Amino acid sequence: MEQNRNNYQKKAHNTIDDLFKGINSLEEKVKTASKDLSDTMEQNIQQMKAEGEKLKEKLNELGNTNNESWEEIKNGFEDAATSLRDAFSKAWNKYKDK
Repeated sequence: MEQNRNNYQKKAHNTIDDLFKGINSLEEKVKTASKDLSDTMEQNIQQMKAEGEKLKEKLNELGNTNNESWEEIKNGFEDAATSLRDAFSKAWNKYKDK
């Protein structure tokens, strides 16, 4: 059980790293976009970064929780990660379409 938790936490940490790399990459690309797109995308990026910080908090909770609440916190992390991935995909597609 402990090994599974450790493996999951490593995977979760990599997920967060990948999401932030994508968000930062999008942020750099948006700097060269039109003013209207840039303003809208900057708001989206800031929201995604805030969600990413919440995701980091959930990862910390995973490391500090007991066996009874671990599944619940893990599910919360999964939901938050999926939501952030979806938001990133939408923002990326919006940027690419402009």
